[in-house]
Amino acid sequence: MAVSKVPQNSKLIITVENGVNAKGQPVQRQRSYKNVKVSAADADVYAVAQKIADLQTHAVIGISRQDEGNLMNA
Repeated sequence: MAVSKVPQNSKLIITVENGVNAKGQPVQRQRSYKNVKVSAADADVYAVAQKIADLQTHAVIGISRQDEGNLMNA
C-alpha cells in the first residue's frame, strides 16, 4: 500500500534564552510564527528566521520548522 503525505500547514519556531531561574539554570522560551507556506524552501525559512533573530533582545539558541500534513492512501 502506497501512502503519501499532503502538507497542511507549517510554522517557524525560534528558541531564545530568557535569563536564568533561581537555581542559576538557563530558562528557554519559544517564539512561534504560524502560517509559513508549506511550499517554502527550508533555506528561505531559515533566512527569514535569522532576520527575526536579529530583532530579538535575547540570545537565539535554536531555529526549527514544524510541518503538519495528512497521510493519504495513494
